[in-house]
Amino acid sequence: MSMTVTWTGHSGSRYRFDVFPVGTPFNPISGVYIFCRQIASGSWEALYVGETQSLEQRLNTGIGSHQGYARAARFGMTHIAAIAVAGDAESLRIETDLRYGLNPSANAQNALGGFANEQ
Repeated sequence: MSMTVTWTGHSGSRYRFDVFPVGTPFNPISGVYIFCRQIASGSWEALYVGETQSLEQRLNTGIGSHQGYARAARFGMTHIAAIAVAGDAESLRIETDLRYGLNPSANAQNALGGFANEQ
């Protein structure tokens, strides 16, 4: 049984994500992902929001070069939330809405030595 989390964007739109442990293999489909952690109360904190044309390439084979992943790990990331999204424009729209709505710490400019919105 997979966990789900609903995240709310800046626009007020709500997006339902499946949540997976770090290291879960993903399929090569486009989508939006959130590096996150579960906090003591049981709720979830978004640490980094991104979008990609291939969840598999970005979150599995290419994860070693993902600077947002490294920053989120330093902030205590425990899980990856993901949603499949068809189309680059729609993925970017959802990623932007969530990034502005959630204000994740690992996306912040110069967060622990990085730059905002590295994809």
